[in-house]
Amino acid sequence: MSLFGKVSKLAFAAISIIPLSNAAFASSANDVSLSVMTYNVKGLPWPIARNRDTAFEKIETRLSALRKENAQPHIIVLQEAFTERAKQIASRSGYRYLANGPSKNMINTKRPEKKDSRFVDAASFFKGETSGKSLDSGLQIASDYPILSIKRVAFPAFACAGYDCLANKGVLLVTVAVPGGDTPVTIATTHMNSKRGSRVSHSRSLYAYRLQVSAIDAFLYANRDPKLPIIFAGDFNASSTARRSFLLDQGTAKWSVSPVRSALQHCMAAAVRQGKKMDNLAKYVVARGRDWQFYASGTRGHLTATRFEIPFGRERDGTMLSDHVGYGIMYQLQHTA
Repeated sequence: MSLFGKVSKLAFAAISIIPLSNAAFASSANDVSLSVMTYNVKGLPWPIARNRDTAFEKIETRLSALRKENAQPHIIVLQEAFTERAKQIASRSGYRYLANGPSKNMINTKRPEKKDSRFVDAASFFKGETSGKSLDSGLQIASDYPILSIKRVAFPAFACAGYDCLANKGVLLVTVAVPGGDTPVTIATTHMNSKRGSRVSHSRSLYAYRLQVSAIDAFLYANRDPKLPIIFAGDFNASSTARRSFLLDQGTAKWSVSPVRSALQHCMAAAVRQGKKMDNLAKYVVARGRDWQFYASGTRGHLTATRFEIPFGRERDGTMLSDHVGYGIMYQLQHTA
């Protein structure tokens, strides 16, 4: 079974949709529910990104306003939180429990295989591929609920392409205790190699991308507890047919005991069956293929995606607070004996 082989074909279909509601994650008292938002906040250092503090403040203000209404996402999963200011978004928004991804000094020294030699030998100093890591992973998971464990890994140092090599990208995995439930939930995030942003050939960035898919699969197999449900959210940068095909079809799901599904596409399909419509932002997220939330049940807990919300899309003036949409999924968790 492929890593994401059970993802619905709806992921690539054109659909007319409207929001299910307006950024309210509150659930009924009888549900054991968990809401997770993924957001690439464009927290890149100067001069790559400029004047980002105002956007961060607006993000914090909105999350804080949702919290006052008891409607905030229970967990937020951030990418590109590279700067110290970007790393403060979660704590300034009231999240008590924080976990950061690999630091820039947490180097994965795994050696390349013989088949990778041509790729490794072609590394370019001028594209930042031999200069070492200047930034950490930019990954952060923040939770209202206690984080019971934290595991992280950087991608192998050679498993990158172009300017992406300057950041120590990888995977962050935590276990979260969910109030009212007997079963904790595993939350993971990643930020994979960009395509055009890496400033190398598409074939080179694709090779690095495939190496990272393999590294993710190995890490999850070694560290994911199959008894627990898992939500894997992040910036997968699956922005081409070749990348999507490999991500959805070639990664081995040896770490998963149940089908892996795309939460947003699952919710969209349910809405279509109910005769509902969704807005263009949801279609935009699907079409870009970058920001995903995958989920799978465990032997001790069954996870179902029930609806989605978009707290961070376009502002009233048409601008965005990042170059990504920040969207959340509400999940229902059921304990299984």
